[in-house]
Amino acid sequence: MCRFLKISTMITSFLSDSTEVCQAKQAVEARYGKCPASPADFAELSLYIKQTTGRDVSSDTLSRLWGYKRGYAHVRHSVIDIMNAYAHASVESDFIYSTAIKADDLQSGDRVFIAWLPDRTCTLEYLGSYHWRIAEVNHSKLHIGDTFSCRVIAKDQPLVVDHLHTSNQIYDGYVIGGKNGLTIVKKQ
Repeated sequence: MCRFLKISTMITSFLSDSTEVCQAKQAVEARYGKCPASPADFAELSLYIKQTTGRDVSSDTLSRLWGYKRGYAHVRHSVIDIMNAYAHASVESDFIYSTAIKADDLQSGDRVFIAWLPDRTCTLEYLGSYHWRIAEVNHSKLHIGDTFSCRVIAKDQPLVVDHLHTSNQIYDGYVIGGKNGLTIVKKQ
């Protein structure tokens, strides 16, 4: 006896250069306010998507979708659904304001205290134009005077920064609190 299985006609993925994927990316860029182009942008966008929709799309997935990293010939339908939900959400979640500090909301000279495991702490001074300087630091490889750029600092998320300038090196896409995220984020 031969059994025939009904094959579902539901679309489970799209080609990464399909119209659906391109339209979803354009809608996300319009909501986000720019085309993401750095590790910090992708981390921030991933956070915004989670806070707006309650669903996850990793920064790694986003960086592949926008061509920052190589990868994906196909994009899962669920990822496109999440991106469209973010892009077309009518009201931004208040959640972001209780767990994150956005550089857009700060003035030059404002300070933000952060901590991460096991016992690392740092006070950051905002310099304006998304640039920061490390004012105080304990138990970290970072040093007072190091500078970097980022747009958002969020509790329970790793802090991914661009253009970290130390006394002898420049890092792009440096991660602070990579394993467990930041345990404390507060404006001083």
